[in-house]
Amino acid sequence: MCELPQLHLLSVHMSKELHHGCPSNCEDIITWLPPALATKVISYLDPVSLCRAAQVCKVWRQLAEDQSLWRRFCCETKWRLSKAAEHKQVISHMSPEGSIQWKNVFAERFRLRNNWLKGRCTVRTFEGHLQGISCVQFDDSRIVSGSSDKTIKVWNMRTNAPWSVQTLMGHHGTVRCLHLEGNRLVSGSCDKTIKVWDLSTQESWSSIACKVTMTGHTDTVRCLQADDDKVISGSYDKTLKIWDLKSGKLRITLRGHQASVLCVHFSETKIVSGSADKTINVWNYEGHCVMTLRGHQDAVTCLMFDSTRIVSGSLDHNLKFWDIHTGKCLNTIDWKEAEGHTDVIRCLQADSWRVVSAADDKTIKVWNLATGERLVTLRNHTDGVTCLQFNDFIIVSGSYDKSVKLWDFSCC
Repeated sequence: MCELPQLHLLSVHMSKELHHGCPSNCEDIITWLPPALATKVISYLDPVSLCRAAQVCKVWRQLAEDQSLWRRFCCETKWRLSKAAEHKQVISHMSPEGSIQWKNVFAERFRLRNNWLKGRCTVRTFEGHLQGISCVQFDDSRIVSGSSDKTIKVWNMRTNAPWSVQTLMGHHGTVRCLHLEGNRLVSGSCDKTIKVWDLSTQESWSSIACKVTMTGHTDTVRCLQADDDKVISGSYDKTLKIWDLKSGKLRITLRGHQASVLCVHFSETKIVSGSADKTINVWNYEGHCVMTLRGHQDAVTCLMFDSTRIVSGSLDHNLKFWDIHTGKCLNTIDWKEAEGHTDVIRCLQADSWRVVSAADDKTIKVWNLATGERLVTLRNHTDGVTCLQFNDFIIVSGSYDKSVKLWDFSCC
């Protein structure tokens, strides 16, 4: 029946009797519980609460810094990075004795994810092309860009000094698409050809570094993807072609689209292409179209897929998510309702939890892959953003404004 002040007065006066026979510091249950039980209780805390608990006292700090707790957080899907990035990160936080500082590993991932969600990043600009950028690729040390000025430039990611830029010349039209893997670069152009370049050639960075030229398309090569065995390309001539990477010989031509093929992505079992005929086709490697997806109101300009879904972008300003097995449209991100792009979507890429898209409205937008929620909008280009690629730490983008930009989320 008492109010709080009276209860407090009673507890002060009766403290000796109330705690008769109790262990010392009995108010702190964590301190006098057996270590295994205390750790079990602590393990139910989320990362932020665990950090706050570590500030209570030395005993709590010791429990809260148990590396097994932080390793468990690092293994949760939400905090995973790509395999290569995780391996590199874990090694960087390994002590001379071989133990891994999992709390530091998690802190780095926590900060990185928050930077993505809040759009915190540093932006570096690489300038040198004489006309707009049409395609970009990057690896750990360099950025490769293709342009309407018919050249390919290889930039040193660690410095944007003019002397560190290498220029590849050989195409006779706009370089429309690139695929970089190791020292192998594959490029497609408005001159209807596909070239394979060896970037390990140090003596000359001109057309002499071109190892193979593939000819067969009768119009602009608009998109391509390559692996160690083959190149698959899409063209304004309405076809896709599968080429032997080493010899440059044509293996098979895929026909089925009624207009220009604008984007392509393949896996070990299927090929998915988007076209100006507003459709997405799913193909097998025998050359048969096994499914056609309809729903976009204009040309499909970009797409990607994983084991369960296809993500596509279009001139209709919308992003769509499709079930890869049934072809059913699962979700549409309408620019009016979702604060999406207000102009043509030129490029997109997706990973396990986010989609990054670029458009003629000069912006790059990051979306939640599962829900379609817009997470952040990035602005720095002064003209339409034509292309992008990203990994866990950075985005590299190219624009009609003739610049390549590196958005770094790891150093804020």
